[in-house]
Amino acid sequence: MPSGSDTYDVCIVGGGVIGCGVARALLLQQPSLRVCLLEKEDGLAKHQSGRNSGVVHVGYNQKPGTLKAKFVVEGSRRLRAYCKEHSVPMNQDGILVLARNEAEEATLETLRQRGESNGADVRLIAQSEVTDREPEANAISALLAPNGASFDSRSYVASLASEAKELGTEILFSHPVEHVSEKSRGVSVRARGRDVSARLLINAAGLHADRVAAQLEVGLNLKIVPFLGYYSELKPERRELVKSHLYPCPDLEFPFLGVHLSRTFDGRVLIGPGSSLAMGREAYSPGQANVIDMLETVGYDGFRKLLTKPRFRQLIRQEWRKSVSRAAVTKEAQRILTALSVDDVVPSRAGIRAQLVDRDGNMVDDLVVERTERSLHVLNAVSPALTCSLPFADHIVEQAIQIL
Repeated sequence: MPSGSDTYDVCIVGGGVIGCGVARALLLQQPSLRVCLLEKEDGLAKHQSGRNSGVVHVGYNQKPGTLKAKFVVEGSRRLRAYCKEHSVPMNQDGILVLARNEAEEATLETLRQRGESNGADVRLIAQSEVTDREPEANAISALLAPNGASFDSRSYVASLASEAKELGTEILFSHPVEHVSEKSRGVSVRARGRDVSARLLINAAGLHADRVAAQLEVGLNLKIVPFLGYYSELKPERRELVKSHLYPCPDLEFPFLGVHLSRTFDGRVLIGPGSSLAMGREAYSPGQANVIDMLETVGYDGFRKLLTKPRFRQLIRQEWRKSVSRAAVTKEAQRILTALSVDDVVPSRAGIRAQLVDRDGNMVDDLVVERTERSLHVLNAVSPALTCSLPFADHIVEQAIQIL
């Protein structure tokens, strides 16, 4: 195929972990295919795939029977192996989910059962072992997941993209999708004045995946509502307070894990996130806002129904305080690390979670892939999608080959 050709077998939209992972997996299975990847930014992993805690999850928090549960344990194993094989920075130091009272111990038991159902390596440990592992942790017991790790997600995506390119993928940067149409034999994509034709479209556009899908009348009962997560971190001289990853008992009703402390692959310790409704799909700082995004969110009936739920409104109030106040984040973190003080904490980074919400006001808590005759749409690839990425990419490729 001549370089720069506008006719392909497969056109992938989105240069994050899903898009790059799918391109790689597709050509590993079907090396003769002509594949292009359109990325609207000037580089890879500029959003969810590169703005996260970098935690390799293990499978105790996902409901059995979901796609997340199906892929997370295999994904964790394969991701850790991939990082070692391809020299992607990674540090495997385990995860502890801490219980401070009997009610939280009951939640730990639920997580243990979920983990075992999913095939995860998890076990409950007593206070003495918690103290041996994390001397500063405040807990009467914990769920231990020894395969928990942290890794460099941007280097991982770059490695996947490098493999995909070596296999033949043409990656086009600074090509935002302007229009998509579908015919019986394929799709047409207009991206910054360039017309691309393909037998199959794979939409992995992350924060904008629902908008791409809507042009083909896919996922019209679903919309992405962006949630902003602010991270703080420990000052270098206080990083010894945390040896691994410390998580509080989660509220199982919502897909948020609460303020946790995570030692990253490069030795830093992140604290957070404090989550709040974002003022735009790419509004990462307090001063940023996108009026069109905001109007789209508040005009969505599913979002308005979500706001009618008292538990959700309470959650938003709590999370908003943590997103704007270092003292509030510190206070939350002190529940599991009593030695922490506000003077130990400095600002770090922010990311946005592309949370799918249905028209009934429910936050969708699983990976979602919808299809037409000539397209596949990844509409909900939130945490732990990074951990699930390798088997999830294979799952998408299976469907792609069926269509082709």
